[in-house]
Amino acid sequence: MKTKNIIVCLFLLFVAQAVSAQNNAETLVRIMVDQVKSHKNTEMAFSYQISPDGKNYSDSEEGHAWLQGNAYKIEMAEQQSICDGTTIWTYLVDDEEVMVSDAYEGEDNTPLKLLTSLDKNYVATLTNIDTQGNATIELANPKGQYKRVTLKMNAMKALLKSADIYLEDGTKIVVTVKEMKYDQELDDKFFTFDTKKHPNVDVIDMR
Repeated sequence: MKTKNIIVCLFLLFVAQAVSAQNNAETLVRIMVDQVKSHKNTEMAFSYQISPDGKNYSDSEEGHAWLQGNAYKIEMAEQQSICDGTTIWTYLVDDEEVMVSDAYEGEDNTPLKLLTSLDKNYVATLTNIDTQGNATIELANPKGQYKRVTLKMNAMKALLKSADIYLEDGTKIVVTVKEMKYDQELDDKFFTFDTKKHPNVDVIDMR
């Protein structure tokens, strides 16, 4: 109830423009991040499009992601990224290759890990909020892998709706959240790559 009251107050402040857009954006992003971190794990179903030049987009495809502490798993059509907090397995489905590398704490190297670092690593600015409480927030981090992120979220519930992610090479990734679930029962080996289930995969150890 306390969190709900805080969000309602924030929304009223947005509409009344009683405080700066900068402070509104940072506070709202912090509440959203804290909400994700308050759960044992987060499961997200999403769709995504990729544009190498920011103008022409690939067909929309479905993806699925899980986050639990420093561990995560992201499943997309052509690639899977799995991390147990120490090791990262990048599985290229069509090439039947999996690249193994070390995980580095604090890096925003996946969209899901990016979500939980927004309040620490990015400068947030509120650019728009409509009468239904849908906010658009611009985030910038010149030193990050993702230089700029545009978030669209429900300000009343502090829930992410979509994110436009801009990479250093000019590539743009558009992620639309379809469903969020929390506190799922996950097996101990859920955040590891099982080579026994993929006997034909070529393992490339890059550590």
